Amino acid sequence: MKTSQHPDAIGNGSLTALETKRVDITTFGTDADSLACLYLSFSPEVYPGAPTSVTPSRATVTVDQDGAGANKCRITLTVYYHNASGTESNTTFTIDCDGTANGAWSAGNVTVLDLKGIIDAINEDDAGGTYGKLLRCFKARIGPGGMYDLVVTGALMFLEAAAAPVVEAGIVGTPTSCLKRDMAIHTIDSDFLLYWRLAMPEEGDRGLFKLLDLYGTIGTDTGATVYVVRDDVDDYVAPSGTWATDIANHEEVYSVAASSLPAYAGYVGAYAMNHNPAEAAAVQGPLVVIVKGDTDAAQTVNLKATMQAVS
Repeated sequence: MKTSQHPDAIGNGSLTALETKRVDITTFGTDADSLACLYLSFSPEVYPGAPTSVTPSRATVTVDQDGAGANKCRITLTVYYHNASGTESNTTFTIDCDGTANGAWSAGNVTVLDLKGIIDAINEDDAGGTYGKLLRCFKARIGPGGMYDLVVTGALMFLEAAAAPVVEAGIVGTPTSCLKRDMAIHTIDSDFLLYWRLAMPEEGDRGLFKLLDLYGTIGTDTGATVYVVRDDVDDYVAPSGTWATDIANHEEVYSVAASSLPAYAGYVGAYAMNHNPAEAAAVQGPLVVIVKGDTDAAQTVNLKATMQAVS
């Protein structure tokens, strides 16, 4: 269909239109509200030189919150394949979240320190070991609840997840989301956290946009603080595991005590965003909203962010 329209328009919509996103957390300790740190897809491609007895067909991902020992998480990627007669077999790749640094694959196993280490490991071409090249069928990217330098070695840090199918690449819709933090267990400095990525259109997008508003309510935790920082993979610095050190490696866009967070759209005051699109500064995504607070059980988090793409 042909249309006559301004170059900054797509269909009947405009790149300069406002977009609002929302996140709602029942409490800091409600696991059902945990946001996925990871997106996965699977493409059952036969790699060059593969034996005829190995034709990949499907895959699953499993998260065992203490599978790596010492209460550390293990992620298992399982590839199912068949031979010429249709007999099915499988091979597994394991990612253990108990490294002091991000390691390299060896015989189908790798140890990692942070979320970037998990993503990079999955996106490798060969995991070593028998049929290790089947790893190239997987692709990973960061999810709405992750930061690249998020240290993943905490005890019982992630929720258990039984084997789930990994969505095939190219299928319309959201890829398989996984690796959700155990909200009631994972803390930093004994504080509970929400991580919420903002970008347009997706969580990892590094396009320019304007953050015109951030408002909402955060329970009764007067000790909570809201931060907005930039988290692009090209700015990644290996984490030390210390909050003050690691957060300082990020460009801060905004911060406010929860008690001073604007409660409604268009708020005008000391902690207000610049709501005027003509005047607001453009930022390069992606951004991460972090809410860090003292307690879990009584703390609701309801936030809205209004953004505008920069064409």
